[in-house]
Formats: sequence, C-alpha cells, structure tokens
Amino acid sequence: MEIDLAAAEGSVESVRSQVCVIGAGIAGLVLARKLAQRDVDVVVIEAGGRGIEEDGQRLFAEAELWGQAHVGTIDGRARVFGGTSVWWGGQVLGMSRDAAAAWPIAWEELARFSAEAERLIEVDALPYEGAEFFAAARAAVPPMLAELGEVDARVSKWMTFSRRNFAGTVGKELVAHPRVRIYLHAQVMELLLAASRTHLDAVVVQNAAGTKFRFEAEQFVLAAGTVETSRLLLGSRTVAAEGVGNANDQVGRGFHDHVTLPVATLTGAARERILRELRPWVLDGTVHSVKLEASLELRERLGMNPILAHIALDEPEGSGVAVVRELLTALQRGEFGRALTTHAAQIPGAGVEAVRLAWEATMERRRFVSKNAAVKLQFNVAQDVPSRSRVMLGDAMDASGMPLVVVDWCVSENEVATLRAYAEHFRKRFEAMGLRGVEWVPEMFMEGVALPGIEDARHAMGGACMGVDPQSSVVDAELTVHGVANLSIAGAATFPTGGAQLPTLTMMALALRLGERLAGRLA
Repeated sequence: MEIDLAAAEGSVESVRSQVCVIGAGIAGLVLARKLAQRDVDVVVIEAGGRGIEEDGQRLFAEAELWGQAHVGTIDGRARVFGGTSVWWGGQVLGMSRDAAAAWPIAWEELARFSAEAERLIEVDALPYEGAEFFAAARAAVPPMLAELGEVDARVSKWMTFSRRNFAGTVGKELVAHPRVRIYLHAQVMELLLAASRTHLDAVVVQNAAGTKFRFEAEQFVLAAGTVETSRLLLGSRTVAAEGVGNANDQVGRGFHDHVTLPVATLTGAARERILRELRPWVLDGTVHSVKLEASLELRERLGMNPILAHIALDEPEGSGVAVVRELLTALQRGEFGRALTTHAAQIPGAGVEAVRLAWEATMERRRFVSKNAAVKLQFNVAQDVPSRSRVMLGDAMDASGMPLVVVDWCVSENEVATLRAYAEHFRKRFEAMGLRGVEWVPEMFMEGVALPGIEDARHAMGGACMGVDPQSSVVDAELTVHGVANLSIAGAATFPTGGAQLPTLTMMALALRLGERLAGRLA
C-alpha cells in the first residue's frame, strides 16, 4: 500500500508497525523486502515522492561544504522513492578479504549475503577476483595483467538498465505486498528518544504543509543515506542535547568517500592495446569491467592506501553509443518518452553504432567502443582510517525546519601521495611494456604542485561507523545503535572503511543481513 502524505489535510492517529524503515532508497527497500518476506509488518517512510522534485533537491543545495567541497553532498543524493537508484550506474563489486579485515563482521558472512543481493539485482554469479573470473568465463587472461606487476585484477558487474531503478522493481513489489505500507512526502523531523534514553518511542514526521504525524514501532531502522543519517541523529535533541546515539561524540565522525582523479588519457598504441585487452566483457546479459587494484604487497612497500585504477570510457555527445546510453538512462528514470522526442533526430544516424554494440556483445562477448571515444585511466583511492572528515549541524535551519547540515571533507597528504605513487608505478610499467600514447596529467609527477580535478566519487560512507567499542563507533556489529536497543542503521553510513571497492553491493548485503536478524528477533 502507498500513502502520499502530501494530500493529508490534518494529523492522523499514530501509525504503528513492527518495523519502521526511514528511507526508501536502495538499503531501505532491500531491507523492507527481506522483512516482508519473513511476514513482518513494515512501514517505510520516504521524504520524497514518486519523481525528482526541485523543492526537495533544493534542500540538498543548502548544505554547507567546508574544506574540500564534497560535491556528492549536493548532487549525489536523491530525495525520491527509489533514492539514488534513479540515476545509479548499476555497477557492483564485492568487498575483498583485505578490506573486510578491518570490519567486525567476517568476510564469509558478507559474501553470503552479497550472493543473495546478486540474485536480487539479477547479475551473474561469476567471481570478482580476476584469475577466478577468467577461468569461470572461459576467457583468456589478458597478458597485460601479468605485465603490470603487483596489481590485483578484480572484475565488477553492471546491472541491466531496466533493473537499476529500485522503485520499479523492489519498490513495485513492496507497494503490492499486504504487509507493507509506504508513506511518501514524509519528512522525518525527529527521532523521539525515550526519557530513559535506552530506546526510541516514536518518529515525528512532517509533510510540506507542516502537518505532523507520529510513527511508532517495535524496531526502527534509519536508512536515509549517509549524510542524512548523521543529520537526523544529531538533530534529534529533545531528550539528549547531543542527539541520538551520540553519547560519545561519534556521530558524524569517520565520514569518508573515495578520492577520484583521471590521471592519464590513452591514445594511439596504448589506447589500442588497452581496449583490446581490457574493454568490458558481456556475459549472459551482465557487463563486466576490470579494476586494477594495488596489491597488499605494493601498498605496504610504497606506504599507500587501498587504491584501484579503472578504464573510463567517454563516448562523444551525439554519438550512437552515447544516444543509446542516454535512452537507456531515461528508461531507468522513467523518462523514456521524453528522451525519444529529444533524441528523435539523432536516432537514425546512431543506428550503425547501436548495431555494433549489439553485435559485439552477442558475437564477441565484448563492449563496443567507438573510435572517437575518450579513453582515460582513472584512480579511486580510499581515505585514511580514521578519516578526519566529519558531518555536523549548522546554526541555521533549512526550508523544512531542520538544522542545516555541514560536511567538512578533507583530502589528506597521504591520500594525494597514494595517487602519485600509484601513477608512478603505472608509468614505469607502461614504459617497460613499450606503451606509447599515454598522456599523463603532468602535475602527477610534480611534487608540491596541487593535483587538478580531484573530486569525491559520490560514494559517501561513515558518520555512523560500526565497531565493538561504543567509545569509537556508533553501531555494533549487528548495526544496532549503541545504547538504543530498538534503533538500527542500514546503509553505507555504517562503513568503518570502504577499501577501494564500490560500496553498493556490500550495503545491500548488510541490509539483507539486518533484515534476517530483525525478523528473527520479532518472530
């Protein structure tokens, strides 16, 4: 059932459920589905509506950005049913054993729920580790991988466009489920802590007209996205002046992302060889991309943070491949009709490249790349642990009546040094391989000169980090907020580290694991 509070003319009696999930993004919807499958009564609260709305998105633009501007705080979030899945690229990569070593959860347990998440999003079950992937896919191992030295190949997976927007898949399933109620345009204003501070009594919600609603549940789960999770915890101050779950001043700390930077453009012979050996594979409908991750040995030898390189393909605007991608992206966002009109004049001319895309995917099991596509080497580096970055509250209020959020994002000297060291490793290897046509960003090898183009990868993590010690974390290994027995957190906000991997698959795995545990607790 779907209820839009924008149409509510007056307050209603308290809404009660077994579990109240705050946020209808990827983590919230995956969790709600798991609970519903276990016959749990679930309410899902979403601040946005069915489509992207300017007023809602404008609230993100009011955030204060300190230090290095964290662009993902403003344009990496979506206030809408489905959350960021409405424009998500659909790429997943399982967490490595090395990255999981710093977590209070065993890698094997994460892998079990990651496999369940793969089935949910309908990607194949091929391994993520390079050697295992090529053996399972019965594909030749690219010779370049051995020549790069001290680099571990890992292989990501891309969902089909038709399944990337969770509103149209998991969300559609939940709307029809008899045990689920979804409330739209329901902005959470406060998590109401009991006087004992040991549990939540309720959640206060407000619609655009200022009408208040009260939601009560046996268990509450905050799945509102990384930045909003910290804001809601810090901003719920009626009972505890420091906020909910913040007795040890840990909420908002340990915020981190991947620092990303294009380091080289590949032309000529270098472009030709890298595309021949490393352009994506297409197997049973799933696209696979190679990631070149620094081995543990290389990182220890050079003192680097976890870092990976990938080949970024940028098709020119108006090309056949670009038009096909734009149409598929519009399909993901539910705007296919409008996109057909916009690109009507380009579609006939794009037909040749569209046919090449389909031909190479079917016959050669590879992704077609046009001759005019820009091919770049891009780095993603994990931030220091603990990160010095932090989410805080500002003094002013936003248009909804909530405290403004402040994101103080720091890029450390060590993170920049990691980018430079990995670039130097690749430069030496490329020279040894005789690759010609690698146009490096010159500042990469100029000590003391700022690197241009550094950004966040829109992979916001942390702020409500998990750990065994309440003095240095916000949630425990079960994702329960320390000291607040009926409040859990789902999402990348709980990640104590991100490694160099993409966060979404692990985020889904954690949501599935949490759903299994909550269902068992409520049975």
